Amino acid sequence: MISNNTPMDPETFRSFGRQIYGHEIWLGDVFKEDGEICVYALYGHKMVPDKPMPTDYAKPVLYDDNGRIGNPDREIVKEPHGWKFSFEDKGADVYTLYVDSSSVWVTDEEGWHRGVKRDFSQVKHAGAYVMVAKRIISRDGKNPGSVMHAELEIVPSKAKLSVGEDAILTVYYEGKPLPNHKVLCFCHATEEVQFLNTDGDGVLRYPVKEKGDYIFIVKFADESKKVDDEFDETAFTTTLTMETE
Repeated sequence: MISNNTPMDPETFRSFGRQIYGHEIWLGDVFKEDGEICVYALYGHKMVPDKPMPTDYAKPVLYDDNGRIGNPDREIVKEPHGWKFSFEDKGADVYTLYVDSSSVWVTDEEGWHRGVKRDFSQVKHAGAYVMVAKRIISRDGKNPGSVMHAELEIVPSKAKLSVGEDAILTVYYEGKPLPNHKVLCFCHATEEVQFLNTDGDGVLRYPVKEKGDYIFIVKFADESKKVDDEFDETAFTTTLTMETE
């Protein structure tokens, strides 16, 4: 987590601040280039990109069939306006890419500020905000692998979606299914947003009606994860981007 004393440029300050008001990061198009697998990472809301945060504040984590491997290369690109992550394809059946980002924000009578409670007076709320974006890159389009890296996870039953069938995903928090919990489901083709709940076993079923990309977003606030003089709770946001066959 970034310390309170770490310098932050105005653009990053603005970007992190907007996280409090519903923004998220997600992983977009996947493609091959010069023998490498490339993935765009974007920041914004409902798949509408905003300006990217500097790469130093976005931490990529990559897994293959045997566990965590070296971090991918990364660069900021203008089209689309975000990050580009790339790594050598060494033949794994499944790669799972995550991008993590975390910060602490305080709200008082003057607005919101990056920092911890002890540095401000008359604090209304302070939260640690953890954003995670996830994308599964599967060679056969079916095997989703078994990686669970994030504290708040979305795990699909297969790597790609099929039009006319239900997407089946399980939401986990700290390794346990999260029952009766709201998930935002976004269809890129129609820009339709649906809020659906997981069932008693933490499983979500979402009908896939259009070809293209879908994003699933889950949020969870844990008041037990607090530090008395720093923040009141930890708020997690995880996004999983999937595509149809």
